[in-house]
Amino acid sequence: MSPLDYKFAEYKDTTYRTHKYQSVLYALLIKDNYGQDVRKGYVCYIRSRHKVKEIPFDQKDFDEALRIVDEILAIIQKGFYPKKTKSSIRCIDCCYRNICV
Repeated sequence: MSPLDYKFAEYKDTTYRTHKYQSVLYALLIKDNYGQDVRKGYVCYIRSRHKVKEIPFDQKDFDEALRIVDEILAIIQKGFYPKKTKSSIRCIDCCYRNICV
């Protein structure tokens, strides 16, 4: 069992970090709900003629996904926004880069 996600986007020779970690989080949900370990996911890029890319996972990816979830929960529970990153290169795959405060 592996997650399959569709993105209304073009594939440009790289899998964005956000796409990877969404897939990793889906894998964690599969494990929690069905008790199945998941070691890879797939992303289908609609605007690239439905190109499907395989995304392999390792334990480091699951650890990072859980760290991201913890960070998001801390933001929600404490009610503050994190500071904007000093490096715009980190914002390349962020869907909020044009409206970030």
